[in-house]
Amino acid sequence: MATNADAAKPVIMNEEELKKKQREKLKRLQATGGNPRPARSLFLFTLKNPFRKACINVVEWKTFEIIILLTIFANCIALAVFLPMPEEDSNNTNANLESLEYIFLIIFTFECFMKIIAYGLVFHEGAYLRNCWNILDFVIVFMGLFTFCLDTINMIAGVPMEKGGGFDMKALRAFRVLRPLRLVSGVPSLQVVMNSILKAMLPLLHIALLVFLLVTIYAIMGLELFKCKMHKTCYYTGTNIYAAAEGELPAPCAQAGNGRRCIINGSECRPGWEGPNNGITHFDNIGFAMLTVYQCITMEGWTKVLYWVNDAIGNEWPWLYFVPLILLGSFFVLNLVLGVLSGEFTKEREKARSRGEFQKLRERQQLDEDLHGYMEWITHAEVLDADREGKGLLPLTSGDSETDSLYDLEGKSRIIYYYRLARRWNRFLRMKCLIYVKTKSFYWGVMFLVFLNTLTIATEFHHQSDSLTSLQDVASRVLLVLFVIEMFVKMYALGPRAYFMSLFNRFDFFVVLCGILEMIMLSAGAVAPLGFSVLRCIRLLRIFKVTKYWTSLSNLVASLLNSVRSIASLLLLLFLFIVIFSLLGMQVFGGKFNFDDHRPRRSNFDNFPQALISVFQILTGEEWTNIMYNGIMAYGGPEIPGILVSIYFIVLFVCGNYILLNVFLAIAVDNLAEAESLTSAQKEKAEEKMRKKLLRSKMPEKTDEERERIAKKLAEQRAKIEGMPTTAKLKIDEFESNVNEVKDPFPPADFPGDDEEEEPEIPISPRPRPMADLQLKEEAVPLPEASSFYIFGPQNKFRKLCYKIINASSFTNLILLFILLSSISLAAEDPIDPKSYRNQILAYADIVFTTVFTIEIVLKMTVYGAFMHEGSFCRNSFNILDLIVVTVSLLSMGMESSAISVVKILRVLRVLRPLRAINRAKGLKHVVQCVFVAIKTIGNIVLVTMLLNFMFACIGVQLFKGKFYSCTDPTKVTAEECRGYYVKHVENSLQETVLARREWTNSDFNFDNVLNGMLALFTVSTFEGWPKLLYRAIDSAVEDMGPVYNNRVDVSIFFIIYIILIAFFMMNIFVGFVIVTFQEQGEQEYKNCELDKNQRQCVQYALKARPLRCYIPKNPYQYRVWYIVTSCYFEYLMFFLIMLNTLCLGMQHCNQSNYVTKLSDTLNLIFTVLFTVEMILKLMAFKVRGYFGDPWNVFDFIIVIGSVVDVILSEVDAALDSSGGLYCLHGCAETDPMEVIAASENASVSITFFRLFRVMRLVKLLNRSEGIRNLLWTFIKSFQALPHVALLIVMLFFIYAVIGMQIFGKVALVDGTQINRNNNFQTFPQAVLMLFRCATGEAWQDVMMASMYGKKCDPKSDFLPGEEYTCGSNFAVFYFLSFYCLCAFLILNLFVAVIMDNFDYLTRDWSLLGPHHLDEFKKIWAEYDPEATGRIKHLDVVTLLRRIQPPLGFGKFCPHRAACKRLVGMNMPLNSDGTVTFNATLFALVRTALKIKTEGNFEQANEELRAIIKQIWKRTSMKLLDQVIPPIGDDEVTVGKFYATFLLQDHFRKFMKSQEEYYGYRPSKKSASGPEIQAGLRSIEEEAAPEMHRAISGDLQNEEEMDRAMGEAAEETIYQRSHGLFGNQVESFSAEAGDAQNSQMTNQRPLQFSESQSESPPNSALVPSGDFFPTAAPKSNTNNNAFAEFFLEREASPDELYNPSEDEDPDLRHSWNFTVRTNKTQFPYEPDYGDSLSSKTAADQLVQEALERGGLVSLSRDPGFVSAAKEEMADAMRIPVSQMESMARGILSERSDSVPSVKRRRPVPVPPAVPAAGPQTPGQPEPAVRKKRRPIPTVPTRKRQDDSKV
Repeated sequence: MATNADAAKPVIMNEEELKKKQREKLKRLQATGGNPRPARSLFLFTLKNPFRKACINVVEWKTFEIIILLTIFANCIALAVFLPMPEEDSNNTNANLESLEYIFLIIFTFECFMKIIAYGLVFHEGAYLRNCWNILDFVIVFMGLFTFCLDTINMIAGVPMEKGGGFDMKALRAFRVLRPLRLVSGVPSLQVVMNSILKAMLPLLHIALLVFLLVTIYAIMGLELFKCKMHKTCYYTGTNIYAAAEGELPAPCAQAGNGRRCIINGSECRPGWEGPNNGITHFDNIGFAMLTVYQCITMEGWTKVLYWVNDAIGNEWPWLYFVPLILLGSFFVLNLVLGVLSGEFTKEREKARSRGEFQKLRERQQLDEDLHGYMEWITHAEVLDADREGKGLLPLTSGDSETDSLYDLEGKSRIIYYYRLARRWNRFLRMKCLIYVKTKSFYWGVMFLVFLNTLTIATEFHHQSDSLTSLQDVASRVLLVLFVIEMFVKMYALGPRAYFMSLFNRFDFFVVLCGILEMIMLSAGAVAPLGFSVLRCIRLLRIFKVTKYWTSLSNLVASLLNSVRSIASLLLLLFLFIVIFSLLGMQVFGGKFNFDDHRPRRSNFDNFPQALISVFQILTGEEWTNIMYNGIMAYGGPEIPGILVSIYFIVLFVCGNYILLNVFLAIAVDNLAEAESLTSAQKEKAEEKMRKKLLRSKMPEKTDEERERIAKKLAEQRAKIEGMPTTAKLKIDEFESNVNEVKDPFPPADFPGDDEEEEPEIPISPRPRPMADLQLKEEAVPLPEASSFYIFGPQNKFRKLCYKIINASSFTNLILLFILLSSISLAAEDPIDPKSYRNQILAYADIVFTTVFTIEIVLKMTVYGAFMHEGSFCRNSFNILDLIVVTVSLLSMGMESSAISVVKILRVLRVLRPLRAINRAKGLKHVVQCVFVAIKTIGNIVLVTMLLNFMFACIGVQLFKGKFYSCTDPTKVTAEECRGYYVKHVENSLQETVLARREWTNSDFNFDNVLNGMLALFTVSTFEGWPKLLYRAIDSAVEDMGPVYNNRVDVSIFFIIYIILIAFFMMNIFVGFVIVTFQEQGEQEYKNCELDKNQRQCVQYALKARPLRCYIPKNPYQYRVWYIVTSCYFEYLMFFLIMLNTLCLGMQHCNQSNYVTKLSDTLNLIFTVLFTVEMILKLMAFKVRGYFGDPWNVFDFIIVIGSVVDVILSEVDAALDSSGGLYCLHGCAETDPMEVIAASENASVSITFFRLFRVMRLVKLLNRSEGIRNLLWTFIKSFQALPHVALLIVMLFFIYAVIGMQIFGKVALVDGTQINRNNNFQTFPQAVLMLFRCATGEAWQDVMMASMYGKKCDPKSDFLPGEEYTCGSNFAVFYFLSFYCLCAFLILNLFVAVIMDNFDYLTRDWSLLGPHHLDEFKKIWAEYDPEATGRIKHLDVVTLLRRIQPPLGFGKFCPHRAACKRLVGMNMPLNSDGTVTFNATLFALVRTALKIKTEGNFEQANEELRAIIKQIWKRTSMKLLDQVIPPIGDDEVTVGKFYATFLLQDHFRKFMKSQEEYYGYRPSKKSASGPEIQAGLRSIEEEAAPEMHRAISGDLQNEEEMDRAMGEAAEETIYQRSHGLFGNQVESFSAEAGDAQNSQMTNQRPLQFSESQSESPPNSALVPSGDFFPTAAPKSNTNNNAFAEFFLEREASPDELYNPSEDEDPDLRHSWNFTVRTNKTQFPYEPDYGDSLSSKTAADQLVQEALERGGLVSLSRDPGFVSAAKEEMADAMRIPVSQMESMARGILSERSDSVPSVKRRRPVPVPPAVPAAGPQTPGQPEPAVRKKRRPIPTVPTRKRQDDSKV
């Protein structure tokens, strides 16, 4: 054996090598998609062909791949070096690069050619062109060759060449730009990333479609409302010079009406202007309108558009168009994208986690920790060792003195001695150092040094004194020395190896090294100041040492570092993307941005670095529109070729933004979740340690009680962390809400859906909860025991009265009303003139409010006491807020004069009044607490971001302090030169030039000190105005010098890194954190609950759902109309009409000809008529009640009415016009032309308003697409869920708006500045709009700067002489920053909450059932149950579920057997008439799909589930609960039992077939007896075991009771059956002869079974007939009760369902009779088989036996009934009674033969005797006879036919 094994070994090795080779081969074959090579390529080269072999070898040679990649890389560099020039000029470099292009082309062509020969071109699997990346390569190569050929042809033909080739040439040349994409095909990890991004794009398609529809609808609305409005502007009279204020662009104006008037002297408003942005931004036709709307959705420049529209038509209502556009288009859609992407990536993360990457990180950490412990242990041992040596060094000296003296003379021994001594000392010192290094004090000492270091760097500022500079230098040197010492001490203590093991130490080492380097280079003077400052700032990185002992923070940092690896490929892809678009931009726009006004455009594509910056700017979305306008103007303005340029920008913006979002969100969510889990893992570890400590009962210093208390505390903490309830809490109150609820004995049922649900204990979490489902009632706080004010005791009557007043709900409501009124009065104040009449009235109102609030507080203090004892008024923070607000009001009343600034501040503080509402409204209070918790949880990230911001600010100070100054006269560069006056060129003015004073100004945002730097960087991180700052920085030269154009482009790296790190990375981590927190919160909430969130929602839906009424008219004419209206063709027709309507609305444009106007009016008339007809038809079909039941119909109705009004108005208008013309033949010329203009300007808003109804039809498009309908529906629902968060945001806006009015309201409106006619704080609505603008981030930093102190005051305000320039306030910085942060945070929170709660279905795994799937069930149920009775026949359930796709239904392809099994599992109770109820079916579906309590003992599971439902949904009616989950002991007949019989029957047939096949025809008695059947049954039991068992063991009561019940039931109903079982559906199946028989209904059959459905239920897997699953639901369910004859009132056994008279062979009956009556046995034997053969005839006996077994004992005793039944049977089988008798005798004798033992076996079914088969010979009897044949025991011939079908 051993030798064998040895011999085998090398073979095994070879196998491994083989595997390796195979792997390599696979890798090689990836180029061909992993397919084997074709036998022939290009029909010529076989695999043996030497040329092809060579090609294959070259192509699959690793080096070849590398060479190609390098070539691509070189090509990219060549493209980047190329300098595009204006007017197609060129230079030597470019010419050389052109020739180099040919070399690249040759290489790529060669590669392509070889690959084609190696793999074949296209026909084989795995051929060259079957791979997408290869197609890309092929196209690029082909295009290159094509351009080359064209060039050569032109040269030969001698065509005069344009410079640089014609347009076609340039376009083709631009194709080269795609070559970098080939890098993707070269680098496999990039391919993976690309694929995952493409996968994430799929769910975004729905959203993209929604956005497209939104843009279309808004564009058409804009077209209707604003077309031709933007073409008037102010000109100087008689010239073509625009009249505009300094610094302002020309804007639209209105000659009359509400728009802007021209106020500059000598100017007039007149048409003929092309429009804003050189005529690109307007609503004149559908294309421009869509572009403008899209631009608004990107939130870039939307306020400009709004202000232009305001100028054109007045500012009363345009905001109604724009604000919803931003809310819907930007906030909602952007966050939807966020939601979808984060969902995608959570999925990806799950996959990664299953691959165990997270585990690796955790293990790495574990290892580090273990190593750490190990090192500590060793050092500890060393220390002990040293201690054990006594004093450590003494033993050496007092050694063996003789030996010592012997060696004394020799110097060598002396050296050894000293060496040993030194080692001892060394060891001793190391121990001491180590112990010292490990102490906390050392750590905090170092931290203090870090703090000092930070301080020295942070104290630098522009124009600092020399002494400070020298101090900083000295300090930094001293600190450097100290840090070096720290590093060496650590190294000495730990030893180099251990030192470098820790990441922190390595980091430290690097920082110190940089510091030393900086010192050396500085003293040598060898370093440029830029490098120097950056090196110096590396010291700042030490700040991160803080994280060492702050676990959650260090985990965050660790996971961030960890993620950098994971995103390297994503960043690479992003970089590739930017490079490609930059190169393309250079090809298209290079050298083109030269315009007549000679102003340089900074964001251009003239060289590669600048193109990169421009593309990056577009990605950040800041001022991307300006670059786009420049691009359009470069190609000739908004004409046809120019406007196409916008496609480049839109594609870049969309892809870039989404990919960016993708990238950074992916990282963010990933890492956060990782950091969270690391932290929790560590917490658990710490817990473990604590517990171990506790378990070691060596706690002498603590008493037992203390120990117990600690143990308890720990247990509780642990419970908190794991979310496990401690034992005491496991009672039902787990689910009680922690909000004090007053339990109402009669709960109000006004919210049937919401308030029934009882939430699990609500932790105060950062997740704003939908409050609708919590009926929050405030429970009165009891009177405190102590006396208040030392006067009123607890029993004092006055105090009790006050108590009653305070706790009356009417009192609370009254106070809320007063708060509301006082808030309104605050908003109504006039900020400009404090002495205005309005303000005087409001002052009186204020007195009233203050009095009321004071009274309230006095009452409360009387009741609760002021602050001396527990529960007193001031112990509650919200009450203190109240107190402050009231005190402020009182004070401001007392001090009237508004001159004193204190009073001003006090007046502003009154704004906090609305906050008092928080304490009154419970829901609001809850949300506020949530927000606070959320702020706490996000603290870590805010800290890290602040640190990074601070560091970058310090670097910025080093780089740019004092360098942002400039002179208003650009020719002067220093402050000294910048004096006196200069000639200034003025645009848009009558004089070309004016004399202006030179001023030396600093940039608004600068880096002169760290705080300014942080502010500037904060604005950069919000993306606002960063390009301006960037170009300012690029131009910066020396301190106190003016700018030098493009001086140092390299500093742009500083900004780009900052943006990537902070804006992309940290901000997305912020979003990611909110998302992760919500997810955690969501999981937390359902942690102690038996059902998770999805299960809960589904179960709730199943319990609350009600069937839809599907209105089907009875009247035949009405029915026809109904049939038309509900058909799908009608739907398609309407869809088509709406599309046409859209087109005809979109074809309008400005200055259209009368013909077009007439045409569109006519079309509008036609569409209005058509839609009216649709409405009338629907009204006829559904009647009024049915029609208005559907919200979409109501919408349609309103639109139709609006459209009709619109048509009438426009007709009347036209008529009036014409009549006006008739009457005014003479003498009407005197009408004032201005009036006419004004009339047209104001364009009778009514008409325009009604025209909108045409557009609203488009909204119906949204109804057509299922996906979009879901999106919208969820959107609306989710907003209903969060009223309180919305309320909080409204409150935020309110408070900030009022403060803004009070503080900045007096600033004068100066056109050309940011505070102007459209944008100011002078009225409340304006202030709110202004804040909304800031919340969307539209140049908020400019508004902030325009509100600073020192601005001009409004002439109407009461400034004192000489104080004209004192308005505004430096408070603006705090005001705007806090508003921006709060708003961004809150709005983000709101939307993310909405999306994470409601849109998770977009991202969730579609194979899981979710609540969004369940609507389909209602719809399809309605077809089977149009009257909404809530019941359908149980056989319809199968067809119904087949029509619904999984995961809810079975889908069309579900095999019948599987469907039956699932039904057995569902096991709904069957009603007596054989129907099942709606809720029970839906609930069973949900339950089986989500596996809710389906394991284990079924009855117990049922009881548990009942208990859970009672706990969570307290108000569920018991009736419904019994319907859905029958209680124990309630022995229902269930669908489960029913289908179990089907399955057994089916199995039995199969068994019979196998018998027949085995024995030829008839199995002999012996062979076919027991065992086989047993085996058959056992196998079916294995197949359907759990479900069967559940179905069978449904706790049947004892047999006698059953029998009695059966008997009674049967007597009642047995003679009332008149119809067939399954309705009158006629179906056919063919017998072997192949002719189809119709089976019809039998009448007066006591209990027949599935006649009409004959073959199918058990067999439809075999017979593909449409019978069991009719292809279409019967249109009219007239036969709803056709089922009634089938089932008894309550219980029915299969025997009863079985009609003995229909069986040719009664024995066969038993083959399925046993199923249910087996009384909890799994093996259906029947031990007590009737043995009593008596004097009765055999047939009588069998009939009697059948009746007994069927539970009809009383009838079986009645001989008359038995004989009647016998005759009936004989009649049914078409045989005489005598023949039947002989058959029966045969059966009985057979039975007695085959079962001699006491324990009788089941009789074996014998194929029927030949006479029985008689009627079935091809000479078929008429259908009326055939109809009675049972499907189960059919004749063998049939069986064989079935087999063939199988």
